Amino acid sequence: MKKVIERFMENRPKCEAIIGYGSGIAKQKGQENRKVQVDLIVVVKDLKKWHNENSRLNPKDYSFTGKNFMTKGDITWLKKGGRICYMTYIEFEGHSFKIGTIEEKDFLDSLEMWDTFYLAGRMQKPILIVKANQNIKEAIDTNRRMAIAAALLISEERKIPMSEFYQTLVSLSYIGDTRMKFAENPMKVANIVNGAIDFFEKTYGDCDLLTRVKGYIENKHSDKLIETLPLLLKAEIDADNSNYKESIINYLTDRNKSESTMQTIKGIFTSGPIKSVKYALAKIKRGRGK
Repeated sequence: MKKVIERFMENRPKCEAIIGYGSGIAKQKGQENRKVQVDLIVVVKDLKKWHNENSRLNPKDYSFTGKNFMTKGDITWLKKGGRICYMTYIEFEGHSFKIGTIEEKDFLDSLEMWDTFYLAGRMQKPILIVKANQNIKEAIDTNRRMAIAAALLISEERKIPMSEFYQTLVSLSYIGDTRMKFAENPMKVANIVNGAIDFFEKTYGDCDLLTRVKGYIENKHSDKLIETLPLLLKAEIDADNSNYKESIINYLTDRNKSESTMQTIKGIFTSGPIKSVKYALAKIKRGRGK
């Protein structure tokens, strides 16, 4: 898939990173034979400049409304809902692609600060780094480390099976996500982990924050875990340090709920109503296991 993505991006403007994610990159358990979109994050220096150039090179990437919003619209509005904007159902070599574009500074802030969580949560799950500079690679590693700390702190168990811990970590990005109520498979978190257990072991299994004993994690809520969290979340815990779990869940709920809702609304304009309805119906169909 990496070679296909590289060919797909060859005729598109220069970018700082190309990262694949989602079930098009790492098949979820039970969906191994299902054809799905390949989701890409494309990190750029200047969002509007990139889309102006890409709209000339690849006009078919855009819906009518999407082209207007991405090349002529208010950049502040494009950045709402996680600071990322998407184009969907771009066909190439028998594959269907979804491109999410985000400026490099916003990407780094999202992963290192968690001021928004829409992108940070996606980068904690299985990804394929096709291209990335050193700053972006380091931000991805920092984000993963913070996710480990948050997952341990919201777990009340003192001995956690590894697979259960990975599910807790993956679930961070779905806490408060409005789409989980109607469009996503209730087994989605377990399916992600079970379909990519090698990724989770390789990515998270040897972290120094984890104490592993015979397939379990010994979970101690230490000051080291709290210090690992991003500054904004640490401030929430300092304000209510009697309950780590509640503070973290409330923090993520506020962000996931508002950002997922805004992305859904924004998608109607950037992808156009026809593609947006097609995307929503496909989500619902997969969520029902059809």
